[in-house]
Amino acid sequence: MQKQGDVVSRARSQMKDQFEDSLNPSKMFTQANLKKRRGAFWTCFIAAFVLVLLVTVAAVYMHVVDVGMFETALLENVNYQVIGTDEASIRSFAQETIHFLSDQQDSWNPQISVGGFPAGSFIPQSFRTHMQTVKDAVSAATSVFLGGAAIVLVLLLRALTSGTRRKHGFSVGGYYVGMLIPLLAIAGVVLWAVLDFDSMWMMLHRTLIPDGIFPAGELVMQLFPVSLFEAYLPPIVTSFLVFTAVVVALPLVLAPISNAIGNRKRRTKATNRTSQRR
Repeated sequence: MQKQGDVVSRARSQMKDQFEDSLNPSKMFTQANLKKRRGAFWTCFIAAFVLVLLVTVAAVYMHVVDVGMFETALLENVNYQVIGTDEASIRSFAQETIHFLSDQQDSWNPQISVGGFPAGSFIPQSFRTHMQTVKDAVSAATSVFLGGAAIVLVLLLRALTSGTRRKHGFSVGGYYVGMLIPLLAIAGVVLWAVLDFDSMWMMLHRTLIPDGIFPAGELVMQLFPVSLFEAYLPPIVTSFLVFTAVVVALPLVLAPISNAIGNRKRRTKATNRTSQRR
């Protein structure tokens, strides 16, 4: 019994040492480690890279389709009394807009009047076309998320189960490098938005949604001031940080699982070789 206890204790100690080494920055990126885990490195790199993009999409999407949030942002950033409308019309406008963007209704025909003009007279066709573009992007987000999630799942399963006698399956180094690159880019954009949201918002439109640039004097723009979109920044960043914390902590679960699977494979092979010799 004492010998069995010693064996179990040594096995636990070895697993602990392997896990600590895998998370040790001084050992994570050594030439020998990267060479040993080259295949798993790129598998985990791509998985983490895509995973960060997915949590970014999720953090934005969950707030974009939130009727209550859009309604609150409108009431706080649109001086509806000055532009000649009322609170009830603003709330109705919020619901109709989000229902359209989230594909709950086919057309966008808000029942609101601004300065005595009904929506049908002050919303140009070019703006309606832009709203359709936004709706298409929001609708595509679900498919993109599900497709990306499937890719991440396949890659992580491959990394977890690809360990052999000579190499581990999961590369903590590859995972964190793949995660770090998009995080730095996103952090740069967030910092830009915090320091100068107007210029970031304009560059975003010029680069990705050029059909969404309209003169500030357009009556419909009174319902979409830049401050309205700036109000989304804190909740989106908060959600993104929560999701990212989960992504950062994921190797704490995956690395031990990968090591356990690899050790089991090695024990099985050793047992099979012993049986064949007998």
